[in-house]
Amino acid sequence: MRKIWAGTRHFGWLLVLTALGVGGCAGDYSGLGDEGLGGGQPPQSRSMEAHFDERVGPTLAHCRTCHVPGGIADVEDGDDFMLSPNSGQDFDNLVASWERLGGNNPTSRILLMASGQETPHSGGAPWPVGSAAYNNMEILLKCLADPAGCSDYLAGGVVTGALLPLLGSKRARHVWQTFCEGADGQSPQADTARLPVDPRTLIQPGVNADRAVYYNAYWEDCHVNLTDDQQQPRTCGEFRQRRDRGFHFLQDELSADGGITGIMTAEEHNATWQKWGLDERPDNFDEMVILRYGLNPAPFDNPYPLPGEDPTTNDGGSGQLPLGLRQIKDETGQWTGTIGLGACFACHGGSIGDNSDPHAVLGVDNLGLGNNNFDTLMFARDGMPTAGTALAPLLPPVDALTLFNIGIKQRGQNNAVGAFELLITLLDFDTLGINPDPVKTLIGPSGVIDQSHPLAHTQDTPAWWNFGSRSRKFFDAGVSVDSTRIIMAAGPASIGTLMTLSGEPYRERVKAYDLDVANYFLSLASPPFPGEIDTALAEQGAVLFHGMDLWADPGNAGRERPLGGNGSCASCHGAYSPRYVNDPAFLQDPMLEGVAGHIVPLDVIGTDPARSDMLTPTLRQRWATTYWGYSDNTPGWVAPGDKDPVTELLDDLLPRATDTLQPPLARPVGACEWEQGVIGYQAPPLYGTWATAPYFHNGSVPTLDAVLDSSKRVPIWQRQLQTLGPVTGFDQSLSRAYDFEAVGWKHTALDCSDIPGSAPFNCNPLNDDGPSLVQLVTNFLNQAVALSGIVPLPDLSPEGFDKRLVFDTRILGNGNGGHDFSDVLTEAERKAVIEYLKTL
Repeated sequence: MRKIWAGTRHFGWLLVLTALGVGGCAGDYSGLGDEGLGGGQPPQSRSMEAHFDERVGPTLAHCRTCHVPGGIADVEDGDDFMLSPNSGQDFDNLVASWERLGGNNPTSRILLMASGQETPHSGGAPWPVGSAAYNNMEILLKCLADPAGCSDYLAGGVVTGALLPLLGSKRARHVWQTFCEGADGQSPQADTARLPVDPRTLIQPGVNADRAVYYNAYWEDCHVNLTDDQQQPRTCGEFRQRRDRGFHFLQDELSADGGITGIMTAEEHNATWQKWGLDERPDNFDEMVILRYGLNPAPFDNPYPLPGEDPTTNDGGSGQLPLGLRQIKDETGQWTGTIGLGACFACHGGSIGDNSDPHAVLGVDNLGLGNNNFDTLMFARDGMPTAGTALAPLLPPVDALTLFNIGIKQRGQNNAVGAFELLITLLDFDTLGINPDPVKTLIGPSGVIDQSHPLAHTQDTPAWWNFGSRSRKFFDAGVSVDSTRIIMAAGPASIGTLMTLSGEPYRERVKAYDLDVANYFLSLASPPFPGEIDTALAEQGAVLFHGMDLWADPGNAGRERPLGGNGSCASCHGAYSPRYVNDPAFLQDPMLEGVAGHIVPLDVIGTDPARSDMLTPTLRQRWATTYWGYSDNTPGWVAPGDKDPVTELLDDLLPRATDTLQPPLARPVGACEWEQGVIGYQAPPLYGTWATAPYFHNGSVPTLDAVLDSSKRVPIWQRQLQTLGPVTGFDQSLSRAYDFEAVGWKHTALDCSDIPGSAPFNCNPLNDDGPSLVQLVTNFLNQAVALSGIVPLPDLSPEGFDKRLVFDTRILGNGNGGHDFSDVLTEAERKAVIEYLKTL
């Protein structure tokens, strides 16, 4: 809050009024305490003292959040309005501030600033003109200027009551979980209890249009045309059944009744050390597996038999597999000694902290953190089950998981959405049976070839716990979050289930579990920050996060604003603080707490556009005509199996249905579109954001501090590494590798010459800061030739493989620019906002 109160300094005036004890500065939030406005008017105040006590003083805490010595408003000019931590001094401090700011003249700057009528106030506009708080303060200031007429002014005040707290978080838990199990998790509703409205369904065109938080990423009901057994739950009993079944699927999806075969025996897993250049199996083998492949510890018992153990007589064995691998049980529930792959957890099995930390940070309640640790390339090099990504010609055959990691260049990234586009070209739009034809995603409705954007643009994986706080999925808000089928895109976990002529095994797998897994996500919670939090600083951050218009700062003069909202962080990311959640100026309904549904255009957000540009316009238009777009039971739709095989093979090439072109000459349009409106990136919910580093959609920024200050970003960086014998990977330890102040991963800035491998791959002899010679070629190909990124050029030098441990922003899609409108925050303001984000 710099330069937010300005005016001439006057002292020693109206001292007699000081003795009356009047003053105040308040927000006008409908998020007031139980003693809020309510029904009738209270008895009229008999004095300025009573007016202050009843109508101004109780809400003065909002101003005191920042306007105290050492607060973020204690800067040049900001100290023209200054309170103290002692509320008993409020009157004296208010009168002194009023004098310094020139009195009413004719309207006091105390009113003008906090109501948004004058120079922008970093704390937002907590008392709009005409609000109760504004009127109460106006009455008080008139009394200061005209003591003789004060009794006439006092007739107009109203009681506002105490403000709700600035800090508080539901920690991402969806309203269904909280309603059915109680806020404490120990107060369950009956199975027959009807579920409340899902807040995400409220995000419709026009909702919140004139509020501080702006929504333009709208919910669509994808299941509207499906049978009753394929609808969202309606009661707590149905929710619990789906939720629990979803967890069972994720934990035990490789059981025999799932139809999935194992990928290796326990004996083969126990011998993996032989690929690492060791002479014998190390005692810390399980720890080394985790470090080498980036598959993190499981938050549940995940046994496998050590050499010589019988899993049927030893509770599965005394070894512990990482999350992502699971020993299979047979039809009778007995452990088999065969290990399968849990495809979901390769990308969504993240962790933060390791065995060296005193407390486990993530558990079953926090399952699904994006795995920025997963080393697909090392799996490939060792011939593990996900072999075959970037070095496909040199390595064993690919499997289903490989499809979701095409074009991977470094550890911790995936390309799931690029894989969807590849699947579209390989599988039939309706049946999901094999029907490879790249033409169907290259020829647009007009018959003109649309050169497909390549699939080389990777991304950082978001956390599952935020699934219940967003209206649309993916970084570009591609599909409604009700599009639960796409959750199971990687569900088959084997080529045998994914690639069939009929597509029926794939469809049945999706149908059996998609809603279950989606409802399990709604039960998850963000993990609490594991360090100390400065409460006073976090409260200041809450005010800035929700109220400060970043675009009103001179540093952002002339740049394009977001499409709506008040220009604060909350305008895009949603409101979280109880005080603002319950303020009708912010949210149309408090149920929208923490819901983020704002797509920011590319020219506003400014971050690397490759991910947003990746999908072809043709695919965006055709998506709703496919199985994934819920075309079932729409006019003209014919069920798989009811069409002759030739028609089924060819009708993928038919254009999208229009008012004048209908089936069977066109493809029927389903209930859920790929986002056809704003092209850009969706601001994510921020629950548990401290645990989700690195940041941005591509993971290009290692700390929150650098997100909010672009000058602290570096083009090439490396996280701290950990080495155990011949095994090296990212250090996950909070005590060693986590930066509690900057919030994110400790890292080292590198020059191009510091990158492992050969010079042509790493440096440009004519431009030290520009892309290397090889990067120039591959970046050009990735922009110009479809699918070229699937098999990038490998650096075959002895150390070239280790460049996967370095983040290089010069690679197409890895840029770390944008979001620089937050650079206008001062150092003190940035620290306050970060401190607040720790509380979510």
